[in-house]
Amino acid sequence: MIEYIRGDLLIRSDFEIRTFMEEGRDIDLFIPIDNRTLNLSIEGLPDFMDSRIQLNEVRNIIIRFSMEEDNNYCTIHFLKSIDLQSATMNFIIDYSEHYIKLERKEYCVEMHILKR
Repeated sequence: MIEYIRGDLLIRSDFEIRTFMEEGRDIDLFIPIDNRTLNLSIEGLPDFMDSRIQLNEVRNIIIRFSMEEDNNYCTIHFLKSIDLQSATMNFIIDYSEHYIKLERKEYCVEMHILKR
């Protein structure tokens, strides 16, 4: 398992993590996941939601974060190709008290947003 740490951002991944772009204080991480189904589990979801959100045919994940002081937010984009315009979904998390874990399974990817 690869561990990526930069500032307060922590990602544990069975997949390669590459710096895609570093522009000013913003950094984009590129994570190819081989066009798999992605099961997203977010710790602390409201009771009315099931344990996961499922996305089909995700080819890449891009995580954009800032190195600005006091900015612990990142945007997570799920892409059908390499183009950011192919995003099927994106959302923002505060990673100061959470980390991201990506696990390769036989037929899918398990992505967890977990409390530290």
